[in-house]
Amino acid sequence: HMSRAACNMAGKLFSEEVRPKGYAVLLLHPGFNRTEMTAKYKHIWDIEGAVDPSEGAKRVLKEVIQGSLETTGRFINCEDGKQIPW
Repeated sequence: HMSRAACNMAGKLFSEEVRPKGYAVLLLHPGFNRTEMTAKYKHIWDIEGAVDPSEGAKRVLKEVIQGSLETTGRFINCEDGKQIPW
């Protein structure tokens, strides 16, 4: 298994490798979703703006649709569409 940082770096390097072939690689943070995985934070779901998984999936899909060679290799927060700095 890779650490989160190693996974991010692998995605970044892969994006540079396949860019000349016309492929875009997206690194996406889906945001805070109300799932079994985040259930231990149930007490702050409303405070922190956790969304239903169907809403989270729509956010991810929106970023995938907007992805391009111009945005390849960027780490994007699907909650607001902004780039997360490395």
